[in-house]
Amino acid sequence: MTGLFVLAVLGAVAGALIVTSGVLEARQDIFMRAATALDLNQDTRVLLQGLEIGRIREVSAVVDSSSGGLAFVARLSLTERYPDGAAVALPIGTRAVIEQVNPIAPPVVQLIMPTGALRGGFLTPGDTIASERRTTTMDALGSVATDLGAELRHTLEDTRALAARVQQTTATAQKLFATSAPLVEDALRRVATSLDRADRLLADIEPRVAPLHDSLLAVLSDARAVLGRVDRVAANAQDMTDGRKAAIDELIQHLHNSASMLEHFTAEVSRRPHRLLTGVTPQVDTIRTPR
Repeated sequence: MTGLFVLAVLGAVAGALIVTSGVLEARQDIFMRAATALDLNQDTRVLLQGLEIGRIREVSAVVDSSSGGLAFVARLSLTERYPDGAAVALPIGTRAVIEQVNPIAPPVVQLIMPTGALRGGFLTPGDTIASERRTTTMDALGSVATDLGAELRHTLEDTRALAARVQQTTATAQKLFATSAPLVEDALRRVATSLDRADRLLADIEPRVAPLHDSLLAVLSDARAVLGRVDRVAANAQDMTDGRKAAIDELIQHLHNSASMLEHFTAEVSRRPHRLLTGVTPQVDTIRTPR
């Protein structure tokens, strides 16, 4: 009895292994061309829209008759039916993409069916499909690291060149400062001396400005008195000839201009005593000829 029990247990285990291994499951073989056998191993998963429908069972190398190089053909063992019993039908034009879904997972083969209306029917066992390889995450990281390394190297080279130019510029600037510093100091000393002399001169002139201002005001007062008398003479001389009236008008014009210039001179000197040294800007003659 014990022997029969052991045999029954072994048979049940063997049956479970056979059922779970898919040996009794109906399968179909589709071949896939690839330029390289990298990441193509036996038992690599084959997915259709994320659902596993098969595995790679064999990878063979063949000689490409056109180029003379090696090409590879992988045999994909695909299930004939989905878990619900529907037939697995791949339309003609289906292609394979070899990619790594995430950095820690092994690469898989993704079957991509054509979009749009179906044309030409479906693949049959023994048909061959093309494949392409997408850049894996590690390849992308490696490419980024390579690019960053090159950029960093160029940046370091530019930094070294810039540092050399800065050192050269600093040395040139130091020489320039050493050469020009005595000249600048001498010019500053001369300017300071000139300013001191100007201050002393203005201090000496300032006490004399007030008397000069009073004298000019007296002159202006006399000029205005003369101008008034001339105006009266002109008013009483209406019966004079045109030539004499023109002469008198010209005299009045000159007196007006003289008074205006004296007033302008007094105002400028009183506000800025140094005008006695630098001169006063003449006033534009804007006095209208009196009638």
